[in-house]
Amino acid sequence: MRLNPFSKNKKKKNMTERGHREPIVVKFFKEKDPDKTLHVNIDEEAQEDDAQQRAALEDENAEATGKKGHARFIPNDKYFTVTIYAFTALAALILFTILISNIVPVMGAVSKFIKVLSPFIIGGIIAFILTPIVNFVDEAFFEKVCKIKKAKLRAGLSITLTFAVFFGLLVLSIVKLAPEIGESVANLLDKSKTLGPKLGEKLNGILESLKNTFPSIDIDLVKDKINEALPSVFSKSSDLIMTFIPKIFSTSYSIIHVVIDILLAMAISIYMVCDKRRIAHAATKMVYCVMKPKTAGGFIENAKESFQIFTGFIIGKSIDSLIIGILTFIILNIFHLKYSLLVAVIVGVTNMIPFFGPFIGAVPGILLYLCIEPIDAVIFAGIILALQQFDGWILGPMILGDSTGIRPIWVIFGITVGGAYFGFAGMFLGVPITAVIVYLVNKYVDKKLNEKHIEVQ
Repeated sequence: MRLNPFSKNKKKKNMTERGHREPIVVKFFKEKDPDKTLHVNIDEEAQEDDAQQRAALEDENAEATGKKGHARFIPNDKYFTVTIYAFTALAALILFTILISNIVPVMGAVSKFIKVLSPFIIGGIIAFILTPIVNFVDEAFFEKVCKIKKAKLRAGLSITLTFAVFFGLLVLSIVKLAPEIGESVANLLDKSKTLGPKLGEKLNGILESLKNTFPSIDIDLVKDKINEALPSVFSKSSDLIMTFIPKIFSTSYSIIHVVIDILLAMAISIYMVCDKRRIAHAATKMVYCVMKPKTAGGFIENAKESFQIFTGFIIGKSIDSLIIGILTFIILNIFHLKYSLLVAVIVGVTNMIPFFGPFIGAVPGILLYLCIEPIDAVIFAGIILALQQFDGWILGPMILGDSTGIRPIWVIFGITVGGAYFGFAGMFLGVPITAVIVYLVNKYVDKKLNEKHIEVQ
């Protein structure tokens, strides 16, 4: 056994570069001694003259302040700060008044600005979703499995592989899924004319059985009302669908503009993922520039925690909903139920909404199968119930865990408020946003209680 520390058999350190996964490090250094860094030839006589002039000026100021009623203005940092705050508040009030008085042009300008920034917004969303996947592929596959040491090479390969798979799946879904879903919708529109009479006959049979069971109830009146309402309901539903579907596929942009926006969004997302460390570095420098070091450190820590809560929920819920949608499609095909792809897509998308999502997704399928075959509606309801239990007890905790860390009452609050103001997107994003707000408020309250040396049990 050799004890020579310079031996070639010495164990090598792990020199693998982390590259774009390297964390941002903030270093503090002491201010340099100005006497050692500043080399200026100073004339001793000029220095003495300046000192005498400053002393005479200070004596004059002291005499002026000593005389009653003749005190000169002396700068004060405290009053200067108060003046700046007052001026800023006044300017903000005037700006707010102007915006309120011109709310319609302002909203139009904001809407146009958002449309212009739409490629950057879409690209940011794509980069936001794919960044954790890129990090995982880089660390788990190219670093540990392929043993690639160069960080730039690993980053390029992981970004290329992730985006190739993502855009491949996107193109495949558009080419394969969109025509099948469109065909299913077209078949439903063709059959909507005959679904009304069939449903009426089935309801009449149910009402006849109720009449025989409960003779005291006036079933004939209910039957007449239903028969009068069904034709108008189906005609209005078909008209609504026929007018609504073209609006979905028609946009205010031309086809060329849409293609350009999509290509720009793809390019922007790639650049954002490649330069994510530079973006984080620039953001960190800006935070430490405008804030005190202690405040900046706390701000960055809270931002990281909030980002982890937000991304953990969105990515986990997306994976969970994708699995539920695939399972729904497989099980519906096993039971030979029609429109399995269309129904599975509806179930998977609505499953993104916590708590209420599975029930919202089940309603269209139950109504659809109820019009075709009532027994299929019962089977479908049983499938959704079983999948919901599987998701709630096994799949959800396995993927999501306690990603939000909030109680169900806050989840319901986020869904209700978000859905009321922003629709489906608000129902989905309301939960992680509420979780972030609750986390920040709890941390602030705990900090204040610790400062007051109070513990609430």
